[in-house]
Amino acid sequence: MPLGKGEKALDFSLSSIDGNQVSLKDIEGFKVLVFYKVTCPTCQLTLPFINKLYKKYGDRITFLGIGQDSLEDLKIFKNKYELDFVQLSDTPKYPVSKSYDIRVVPTTYLLDENNEILFMEEGFVKRSIEELDGKLAQLLGEEPVDVFKGVHVPEFKAG
Repeated sequence: MPLGKGEKALDFSLSSIDGNQVSLKDIEGFKVLVFYKVTCPTCQLTLPFINKLYKKYGDRITFLGIGQDSLEDLKIFKNKYELDFVQLSDTPKYPVSKSYDIRVVPTTYLLDENNEILFMEEGFVKRSIEELDGKLAQLLGEEPVDVFKGVHVPEFKAG
């Protein structure tokens, strides 16, 4: 079973597409982690909506994309889908994905300042992205953003 709500997220250190090393233990505050693969159609659907959350909350909450792909492929994906948040490569052999027991991509987590998992979702579930938006807004004392405004999306798409 993948790590779930109430469990402690495991530390990791991965390379970003900008050439920086990013360690979970060095990031303060709340964090959103999204595990994905660039060839996954459900990931291609999900990450642009996560990016909308980043645009609303990213100046106060850290967002990390954890791709199961090479740095070069992640750069192409980031540009194609106009993602603004940090992208990390979990290659070779997916050490972080394996330690989190990721079985479905995308898998999205919200972590508190102590890296306890507050939220976890596998695949694309429209209601869950709205729930994540609500949790982020509540943490910051704001109103949620309607990331699906003007866009028709399925209620669910398996990863």
